[in-house]
Amino acid sequence: MHQLKWNKELSVDVPLIDDQHKELIRIANGLIKGISRGCTPNTINNVLGKLREYTVFHFNSEEKLMEEVRYPDRGEHEIEHRRLKTSVKDFQRRIYKKKEVSPKEVFDFLKEWLLTHILSYDIDLANFIRDKRSNKTEPAEETATPPDND
Repeated sequence: MHQLKWNKELSVDVPLIDDQHKELIRIANGLIKGISRGCTPNTINNVLGKLREYTVFHFNSEEKLMEEVRYPDRGEHEIEHRRLKTSVKDFQRRIYKKKEVSPKEVFDFLKEWLLTHILSYDIDLANFIRDKRSNKTEPAEETATPPDND
């Protein structure tokens, strides 16, 4: 099973968020590796737990950033965050109930979640931040006005 790889196209040019995305990919790769090697459901559930915990931390960071920059699509982005958190919980629930979770299913979910989410929702956020930064006007230079010679 293939591992997810970080590359420049996944960068949102916000170091805090990029670092968190790299960590999510690292955790996801651990999960992919564990499932493809036939780890016990308990081990897989532990990695899913780490993924869920880090996801909550990461989404809270992104949501705080969206609030700070007054991101207009924040509501839609947060709905996507909730959907993804629910999906991870569903995987955990299935493992707890001893239902089969296939490696391909988990890989496809992680790939869609991390890569598609980053390349669509997070890149849109990054573009908004970049545009906002570039549209900031520099303070006008004060020009000296000649004294009135009345």
